[in-house]
Amino acid sequence: MNAQNLQTLRQLDLSFVRRGESTVFDRRLFSWPFVLSRTFQHDLQVPHLRTVIVQTSSGAVHGEDHLRQRLHLGSGAAVHLTTQGAASVHRAHPGQTTHDAISIAIGAGAWLEYMPQPRILFADAAMRQVLDIEIAPDATAFVADAFTLHDIEGSGRLFRHYESTLTVHRGGEPVLIERSDIAGDPRLFARHRAFGSLLLVTPQPAPTLDTWALDLSAALGSHDGLYAAASVLPSAIGIGVRLAATELRHLRTGTALAYAALRNRLLATTLPAGG
Repeated sequence: MNAQNLQTLRQLDLSFVRRGESTVFDRRLFSWPFVLSRTFQHDLQVPHLRTVIVQTSSGAVHGEDHLRQRLHLGSGAAVHLTTQGAASVHRAHPGQTTHDAISIAIGAGAWLEYMPQPRILFADAAMRQVLDIEIAPDATAFVADAFTLHDIEGSGRLFRHYESTLTVHRGGEPVLIERSDIAGDPRLFARHRAFGSLLLVTPQPAPTLDTWALDLSAALGSHDGLYAAASVLPSAIGIGVRLAATELRHLRTGTALAYAALRNRLLATTLPAGG
């Protein structure tokens, strides 16, 4: 078999359970390039929340890479998962596409903050991401996703293709499907170079979500270099925030503002089970 056609399988498989006043691993499997250490306790508002920092020994993904990630939160568990830094997606040879399949299951009363750092799409990169989430009706999840563009040679070349599919299920039924399919056309990126989204899935009343979305849109609109707005998700399952920025630093600012504003509203309303 031609070396360019070999698929490199990489795996991250984590499961968390609630034990007393703590959230702990009950499954922790990973292979190269993923690296994982212990959990951390940083949040005094939610004492049983644990922070997990997923690292990578390679620092980048390539056209032949096929990543598979699985994350499970048992009833009442609380996890903040992030990554060590922005992930570079390097050039893919013709006919190659980087794949990243992520499966997340969130049990009853669980609280997940899935906040990976943005991806950096290099010239001629091609990537397909599939994120599938099954969430209990009384669980809460923040889900962030973002990418920015980078041409190391300064030649004006862009990524080749970026495709992303997000599906949220409740009780096995899809309640939200979002798809993006973007070609690296310079005309699409004349004003903005960094793009992201933040979803909050939470069991809050529709009028409450309406108010939060309006307030957040107004707050986001006051920042230079950022074009962003929040809206209530279909069937009032939560709030979706879309962001476009002239630079990655403006995108980071907008995402951090949205995350903090929504999180503070949630914690003022109700703490995760046992918090």
